[in-house]
Amino acid sequence: MSSYAHHTRNLISTWFSLIFILLLASYLAFIEIFHESNKQASIITLLKTPIRSDIIDNVIAMRFKNRIGSYTIKKQDDSWILQEPRVIPAQKRTVNLILRSLRSIKVHTIHEYEPINFQSFSLDNPIINIDLITKLDETIKVTVGLINPINETSYITVSGKKQIFQTNLFEGQLERLELSDFIDGKVFSMDPKDIKRFSLYSGNNKSPLHVLEFKNNNWISSKYNTISNQSTEKKINKILNVNTHMILDEIDDELRQFLDNYTQNPRYRINVLLNNGESVNYNLSNLIREIKSLKIPKRQFFVMTASDRPYPYIISKKFLEEFIIRYSDLR
Repeated sequence: MSSYAHHTRNLISTWFSLIFILLLASYLAFIEIFHESNKQASIITLLKTPIRSDIIDNVIAMRFKNRIGSYTIKKQDDSWILQEPRVIPAQKRTVNLILRSLRSIKVHTIHEYEPINFQSFSLDNPIINIDLITKLDETIKVTVGLINPINETSYITVSGKKQIFQTNLFEGQLERLELSDFIDGKVFSMDPKDIKRFSLYSGNNKSPLHVLEFKNNNWISSKYNTISNQSTEKKINKILNVNTHMILDEIDDELRQFLDNYTQNPRYRINVLLNNGESVNYNLSNLIREIKSLKIPKRQFFVMTASDRPYPYIISKKFLEEFIIRYSDLR
């Protein structure tokens, strides 16, 4: 009887051991599958994009460096201001190009985060460095190494990711951006669609020469009974696209006084009322005398100031024609 009980206990013990081993094996297999599944999901996410879209959506500052120069840009309201190497309005188109390029990264392959790969892919001597600073004071560092025009790929790293990504080439050849690409050379800061009323004055006269107002989805003129929406928008676009020859962000007191004398007795004044209620004023001088220190010849340029811009602009006289509004421009 004792022998039978002992045999039964051994059998039960064996079965318990087998069940335990099976459960343990199942658990380990489950852990491995779960781990592999998470690993695959992580890889799929990385292949989709190494920079989260919410990071790009909340960027308020950027440091961009390539082999041509280094630039720091900060957001102010709806505008971007270049902080380094000069404090000056930044070209919004260039900032948007950089952010759009980062948003549209497509990963082809992932490589080990190892020194030999850093050297092989030129990440130890990068072509581009981009630091993104967000509203939450996060800093995301993007490093771009080898750019291969043959297979149209580049190699990048992103801070917080211990991988090297082979990606598509950035839009717009970011490696070739230079200072002129970052400076906003336009005097007018608004989009045409944001204008509610455009008023042009001669000199310091209180009564405007022309008032163009967008009302009930149509442009109306204070001077002409019938004008064309298409022609009026084209004329306003020509005025808004006037480009500067020089932005005078570093001038001495003597030159500033010289320029102020011109803009305080303007040839034209402009007031632009925006849909959001903001009003921006512009003064345009007559053609100015020679400025030897700036290599500005006599009567070839005029000065223009804007109430929403900190510096005066030197503009070629060829653009003065754009500020003459005729009925033939509007009909």
